[in-house]
Formats: sequence, structure tokens, C-alpha cells
Amino acid sequence: MKLVGSHSSKDKNRSGVTKKGRIDLSEDPNRHVQQTTPQALSNPKADLTPAQQVALQNVLYKKELVSELKKQAEASDRHDDVQHPERKTLKKNHADPYAYADRRQKKKSSPLIGIIITIVIVACLISAGYIGWTRWILYNTAPTAEPVDVTILIGETVAPRDFVRNVSSEHEIISIDFVEAPNFLAHTTQDVQIRIMDENANIVVLESKLIIQINTSPPVINGAGPILSRMGDPILYRSGITAHDDLGRDFTDEIEVDSSRVNYNAVGEYPVIYRVRDLTGLEREVQVTVSVVNVDIVYVHEQVDKILDEILKDEMTQLEKVMVIHSWVINNISYAQTIGGSETVFGDAYRALRDRNGNCFNFYAISEVMLTRAGVPNIQINRIPGTETRHRWSLVDPDGLGWHHFDTTPTRLMLGEKTAFFTDSEAREFTRQFFEYNETSDFYTYDPNLYPEIVQ
Repeated sequence: MKLVGSHSSKDKNRSGVTKKGRIDLSEDPNRHVQQTTPQALSNPKADLTPAQQVALQNVLYKKELVSELKKQAEASDRHDDVQHPERKTLKKNHADPYAYADRRQKKKSSPLIGIIITIVIVACLISAGYIGWTRWILYNTAPTAEPVDVTILIGETVAPRDFVRNVSSEHEIISIDFVEAPNFLAHTTQDVQIRIMDENANIVVLESKLIIQINTSPPVINGAGPILSRMGDPILYRSGITAHDDLGRDFTDEIEVDSSRVNYNAVGEYPVIYRVRDLTGLEREVQVTVSVVNVDIVYVHEQVDKILDEILKDEMTQLEKVMVIHSWVINNISYAQTIGGSETVFGDAYRALRDRNGNCFNFYAISEVMLTRAGVPNIQINRIPGTETRHRWSLVDPDGLGWHHFDTTPTRLMLGEKTAFFTDSEAREFTRQFFEYNETSDFYTYDPNLYPEIVQ
């Protein structure tokens, strides 16, 4: 029999349960009740129409059915909890996950564990803070060093690093410089500030003193000596010439050369002046002679070298070479008063080699060339100007023994090898002897201001 108000769907049976065993609650079970009157519901004995009676019966039946199904479901859950207790816990967890987490925390936690965890956390925080603070201190620690006072001569320069010592830093030092550069040309004592900076830009500034003293010695010119040039040839005046002061500072580029009096196209001897000044204005001046000749220079050198190869030995000292050269000249070159002197040393040496005779200028010239080619230090010396006659001889300094006189010109006194290496006092004695022999009263008279100090 088909009930009024119920569905006739194939999927539902008379009890409102689907074929799949689920209750279909998609329809409102009170839907049909609303179609009845309140009086009918409150008083079942009231007179109802047949349709209302059917609807009322359907509603009451469905309520009973739903209640029964709930009881069955609860009984099934209790049975399942007994057989599978973990499912019961899972259900509770899904019902209230936050309450479940609280219950687990309460079961597992204890006062001791909490204290230990707190101690560990505090210790970690303290350690991290200490390490961080230590790193901050190291990162921001400035370098250290000891200031040093520096004393220099005026014009000398020093670096900022010279003002500090025992430099120490936790990081790499990237610069040591002056806060303000000092004045190295002022004869004063100056306060100097040195700034040291590391790679983290940590800076320390130290104060030192710079003491500047006066330099009283001018620079020294080295390599300046007689220059030989063939007529018409250019001259390299700066070749081999250097200059430095007592501190070893190089002033070569500051050398000035005055060659204005040299005539390259005329045979003769001309003065050339080398001049140099240091940073304070101290000046040194050296004058040399340029000999412009019209002779075969290569021929003269070849002839002199050939003679030296025959008379000198490698093991000889410079003094021994002086004695041997003196002996060769006085025994191989004869005196000739009538031979006129050349205008150049090299020209006179050429004539002495060619003619094997000459006057004092030829004797001096061949001696100078031979001494120079043999490596013996020597310079020219002249009788004091204004005297009755002229005379020229050499000063030699073999083996660093000091400057001595050297003269190969023969005289009537027949002094021989005595004039190969003699002192200044001996030169005065020879001059006295020459005067007594009625030759001249000023034979070895010279201006001592023009020459280096001669051994007495």
C-alpha cells in the first residue's frame, strides 16, 4: 500500500532507508506535519480526515525509525572502541585537536623537564650573546703601535711607517700615513701625527716628533775628468757622471753642464764646468778640461796599450805601476827644448810617441795617458801662474796612499826615480836645490787651493 506524502522512488523503501543502507534525510520529516492542524496533533482523538491521519502516522513512524537507527549506531561505536581503542583516540582527536594536544603535553611534561629546557635555552642565549659581544669587540678594536721620534738632515724624506714600531692589529693593516705631511725643508722640530687604519676602518692616531738638522756638505760629483775629442766630433758630457750627497741621495739629474767655451772645430783645450745643488742650495762645482785634437786617437791608445802590455804585470800594485811607467818615460823619451807645446794633452802625447822627444808638456802628456790607461788615479798640476817659466807635472794616488807628486821631465839635477813618487815636503826641497843650481826659484811652486791635499 502506498503512503500519502512518501516518495515512490526506486532507491527508497517504505521505511525511508535507501537501498545502500543510509537514511535519506534530504527530505524534511516534518513536512507533512505542517499540513495538519495543531488541534489534530495535540488531540489524536480529534476528528481527522483520512489524509491527515495517514500523514500523522508517517511522521510518528519516521521519528521512531530515526531514534532506533541512532541507538544502533551508538552500540556499533561502543563495540568498535572495545575492539580498536586507537580509533577511539583518533575520533576524539578529530573532534577537538587542540584539546588533544593539551592532553598530550600534560601527560608528557613534568616540572624537571621544563626546568632543564629553560636552563638550556638561557645558556644558549647567554652563549650567543657572549660570542656576539666578543666578535663585536674584536671587530671594532683599533690597531696599536708605539710612536717613534725621527731625526733627519734637512731635505731628507722619511715615510710614515718610520715613525711607528711594534704595530699590532686583529685585522690586516691597510694604511699608515701622515694626518698632515711635514715640511722636510724646515730646520725645526715638528709634531707629526701618524694615522693607522685596518681593513675594518678602525683607526688610531699617534703623535711623534720630526727633528730636522742642517746639512753642511754639498753633493759630490763623480766621474768628472779630462775629456778627449777629435776635432768636429760631438762630446757626451754627461756620460759616466753622477752626483750624490752624504746621505747617498742621487742628484745626477740635477747636474748642470757649462760647455759654452768649447770650440769643437778648433784644436785646443777648453774648460767645462759641472755644477750641482742639493735641496737646501748647497752647491758643488767641478771644472774639467776638454781637449779637441786633430790626431788619430785610436793610434795613440793602441800604441800606449802595447807599451803597457810589455812593461806591466797583472799582479803589480798601482804603486809598482807608477814606478815602472816613470822609468819607461824617462828612458824612452828625450828632452827637446825646441819642440813647441801642443794646445792639447792628447796632441802632446801623440807627438811624444811619434818623435820620442819633447818638452815638459810632452813628458806630462804621455805620462798622463799611460797612467790613465793603467788605471792609476792622476790629475794635472801646473806651476803657479805669473812665474818666469811654465811647468806641468802630475799628482798620483796609487792604492789610496794619498796624493803625491809625479814628474817625468828630466833635469840637470839628475833626480831620476826620486821624482816618481814624492811628498810635498820633498817637492819644496827639490825646489830649493833647483834654485841653488841656478835654474829657477819656483820649480814646484803651485796654488794649493786648486788641488786636493798632498801628503806632506
